[in-house]
Amino acid sequence: MAGALPRPKRKSTKSKPEVAPEEVLYTDTDRSGDTLDLELSSLCSNPFNKRAKKGVPELAATIGEVGLLQNIAHIRADVWLEAYPETRDQITAPNVILFGEHRWLACQELGWETIPSVLRDDKVEDARLITLIENLRRAQLSPLEEAEHYHALREAGLSYEQIAEKVGEAASGAISKGTVWKRIKLLELAPAVQEALRDGTLKVSAAEKAQQLDRSDQEDYLGLVRGGAHPAEAQAQILARQRQGEALETTATVSSGNGDADAAATTPETVSTGNGAAAAPPAPRKSKQAKQSSPGDKGDADRRAAAAAREVSCRALLASTDVTDPANSDLILSVLAAAVLAPPQQSAAQQRAFAWLKESGRDGLDASDASSYFAAIQDSDDATAQRLAAFAAALAAVELRTAARRQSWGSRERNHVRVLQEHADYEPQSEWEKVELGLVDAGGSR
Repeated sequence: MAGALPRPKRKSTKSKPEVAPEEVLYTDTDRSGDTLDLELSSLCSNPFNKRAKKGVPELAATIGEVGLLQNIAHIRADVWLEAYPETRDQITAPNVILFGEHRWLACQELGWETIPSVLRDDKVEDARLITLIENLRRAQLSPLEEAEHYHALREAGLSYEQIAEKVGEAASGAISKGTVWKRIKLLELAPAVQEALRDGTLKVSAAEKAQQLDRSDQEDYLGLVRGGAHPAEAQAQILARQRQGEALETTATVSSGNGDADAAATTPETVSTGNGAAAAPPAPRKSKQAKQSSPGDKGDADRRAAAAAREVSCRALLASTDVTDPANSDLILSVLAAAVLAPPQQSAAQQRAFAWLKESGRDGLDASDASSYFAAIQDSDDATAQRLAAFAAALAAVELRTAARRQSWGSRERNHVRVLQEHADYEPQSEWEKVELGLVDAGGSR
């Protein structure tokens, strides 16, 4: 008996639903890496893109002449929001531009309706870093734009070292973790200083010198620099003014020594002798101290300015060094060795180190002063905290010795500055310091 013939398939009499092409953004076959033609209105800006929207008309003219030479890239809004829900208010379209925002704006100016774009849902976790790297490749970011990008990457969990490494792979030449730290610190400057940096009337090196000053003094510093003062001289002038103010405040609080209320009213013309009799004040000394603070003594001003600039780099190095990373062992050992070989300055060094640690948020203990902090660290079982505290105290000790050295520097001082140059992106500014480092001779030639 012959086998039964196969039953013919029935064709459906229902027609397929028709969907307008403009309502279809994706098909089941769209995958990361595919290039799609998207309507310009179906895209919105990348919330992480801090780059100023400059040069769009010029780019539009170029695209109008030669066409779009490279596609943009996008991530679907639902995928983006799953990774970055905090940006919900900034997502205004079904797709978020990953990179190519200037090209998208230029095509809008040209009146285009669609634009070719590569789907990159697979890159959503790296969107912050990709945005920064694309901007570094395509444009010279301003220092504050860099700072905003680096700050966002820090908030995303990357260390200073990781940021420097990843950015260095894309940028033209490596950058140090100290550079990353100093860029981020620019965001803490007074608004007027940031505005001057943003509009180009203040160089980034001059802005970094303002970081050593209180916010209330930063605008005075800005005025001096705009008035023609060299940044190092302006910084030294304000620091000298601060020290003079502190000295006057200390003098004003000198008491009679016997607890008499009348002593608090002692005027600058009289000084209490301690037994109730007022005596004439000693004649002011015009001597060595006056000479050191004289505006004409450029050597002292240079030394003070150099010390202030090095302290910024010391803080950067401390804030950005991972003491648990074996790659930093040589750096830590070199600083510790230099401190051990230096004359004892532990009390002053611990005070300075404690201030640096508090500023960087790496102290880790609720201690009110340096003495109690280092006592607690010694009693702690936290080896990482002990290593960090030792590194901070050693770094401070070597810097204090270098700052106090009034004669020609020796190998220890020069080695300390070289550590800051290599690991904290420190750049010697004053002629005096360059001579001590052998970068120029005493006559100023290289």
